[in-house]
Amino acid sequence: MSLAGSLEYGEAHVWHVGLDNPIWDMFTSVLSEDERERAARFAMPQLQQHFRRCRSALRLVLARYLNRPASSLVFRYGEFGKPELDGHRLQFNLSHSKDQGLIAISSHTIGIDLEFIKPPGSDLPGLIDMVCHEQEKAQLDRLPEADKLAAFYRLWSRKEAYCKMRGAGLQISLPGLHFEPGAAADLHTVVADDGSAGESHVYDLIPPPGTSASLCLPIATARLA
Repeated sequence: MSLAGSLEYGEAHVWHVGLDNPIWDMFTSVLSEDERERAARFAMPQLQQHFRRCRSALRLVLARYLNRPASSLVFRYGEFGKPELDGHRLQFNLSHSKDQGLIAISSHTIGIDLEFIKPPGSDLPGLIDMVCHEQEKAQLDRLPEADKLAAFYRLWSRKEAYCKMRGAGLQISLPGLHFEPGAAADLHTVVADDGSAGESHVYDLIPPPGTSASLCLPIATARLA
């Protein structure tokens, strides 16, 4: 079954966007007035620029699947701010951190997260307490110090991708989530202590250097491209 463009049912496509590339500035005319206003709310000019570039790229990617002008696309927003296409069942999500962005497209509800791995500092123990399940804390404690930071960011990006798929943001307790191994090394099933996770599966992505990235879908058999 073919969905819009070249997306097949059960597939998830991930697009990488280099937000340091000025070519995206050629396409900011596709942005809506709302998107321009949202960009202007960022205090730093670089953040404004990255937002405009990422949203321009998103519109161009979606237009490719929908065969519609990028400027004609209309977004609606969920209770906690998750964007969706108005009037079409194609699902998407996006994440950007510093000068890198990722866009995920699927026929299923989807979440994607990208995190820049910051140098270890005194705040790492506090971050671990904020993000990690008790089982995960024990697992991190057993790791060599050289491996702990990257492992923590993998856990963090998985949980953020799950929260973004759910469209619930800060309403979900990150320490109340953990993961069970899936059928493949890069696949993990989300388990919530309160039983609310349902059928949710996280895929570890091969991210840009110095980052961690994850994709979350309600199916464990997605074909990633």
